[in-house]
Amino acid sequence: MAKLQSVDDLRDYAYRKLGAPKIEIQVDDTQAYDRIDDALQLFVERHFDGAEEKFISIEFTADDETNEYLTLDDDIVAVTRIYEPGRYSSEAMSDVRYRIMADEMFDMTKVNMQYYEITMEHLEMVNSYFRLDRTFTFNKGSHRLYSHSGKIIEGNKILLRAWKALRPDEGTSYALDVFNDEWIKKYATAQIKQQWGANMKQFDGMPLPGGITINGQQVWDEAKEEIDKLEEEFSLNYELPANFIVG
Repeated sequence: MAKLQSVDDLRDYAYRKLGAPKIEIQVDDTQAYDRIDDALQLFVERHFDGAEEKFISIEFTADDETNEYLTLDDDIVAVTRIYEPGRYSSEAMSDVRYRIMADEMFDMTKVNMQYYEITMEHLEMVNSYFRLDRTFTFNKGSHRLYSHSGKIIEGNKILLRAWKALRPDEGTSYALDVFNDEWIKKYATAQIKQQWGANMKQFDGMPLPGGITINGQQVWDEAKEEIDKLEEEFSLNYELPANFIVG
């Protein structure tokens, strides 16, 4: 069977699973895209294959100092640690050793997680230069990082250990993996089925040729049961632990 290559392929797959072309699926394409977006958003934000670990070098700006928080990119879903020099002065922040170690961390981790063990060895070396006592809170909704120990001072730098969401942009190998993921295919199909039921419920009881009566509520209920089971499966087998997104 050919691999799904795009959102359109995933939509058409779901239509076929629901009975097309033998049965007309009463769902507008825009509605189907919305339900697929819902499925992909859940996968990207909470599936352990939906994000990868990154080390991000940050230099505080005047706005950061005024706001007393740092605004991170939208695709950052978690921050697990903050590394900073043992001294807070700008002179210490420009230490050559700091810059070399930060650069090496970037090089070792920007591809994927297969070098995790090597990276951990580098982290042990970084620990001798950095102090890990800055406590913080990261709000994923507002994308704000609040520091609870240590002031945010313009010009100072920190190194974040964070998780960045992987977007399934069409044409990438990662997109192919996501669009062909068995859970995604089942969940997107169930979401579109529930939309179909919701669309038909307004015509419940209307007779059709052949003595058939429309029952959109039944379709909606069946889809809801399928969604609940799939979300339970997701929570048990694929979801990142709850404390993962708390710094």
